[in-house]
Amino acid sequence: MTMWSVFEPEEAQEERTGAWADSVVFVPERLSWSSIPLAPLVLLRHQLWLGLIGYLLFQGAIGATMYGLDIEDGFALLMIGNLAVAVLLPGLRRSKLIGHGHEEVAVIVAPTLEAAEQRYFEARLSSGALRAQGVSYIPERPTHRFAGDPILGLFPEAGR
Repeated sequence: MTMWSVFEPEEAQEERTGAWADSVVFVPERLSWSSIPLAPLVLLRHQLWLGLIGYLLFQGAIGATMYGLDIEDGFALLMIGNLAVAVLLPGLRRSKLIGHGHEEVAVIVAPTLEAAEQRYFEARLSSGALRAQGVSYIPERPTHRFAGDPILGLFPEAGR
């Protein structure tokens, strides 16, 4: 199962039209396997221009270091940048969406993108049962303690 972060544009959160549905973005919170061999193409596909510039600068620095130290077989060193892109891609996408005026509105657990979209839109368009659909919004924090709960920690009694 994959966790999906759901982003909506801030100005379109009250509308329920086809344009609103097209503007909702689902970001998978997982390792991007396609960016291990094709990191620059994945960055271009998601239009992460600053990420691409950082990747190219990093690869240039690794290449210059390999040339300066006369390392002939440095394939593993060049793969470090690709692995970094594979791990950091969801965070880069989230940052770009937030910078462009989107807001994270939900987190969904679903096996595929289609299942995540179905769960989200069913829960969003219906008035009730958001938790039953597998859609979680900002988690609620408990506001009170029960009197019979044991206290865990170093200081179990307040009077001492």
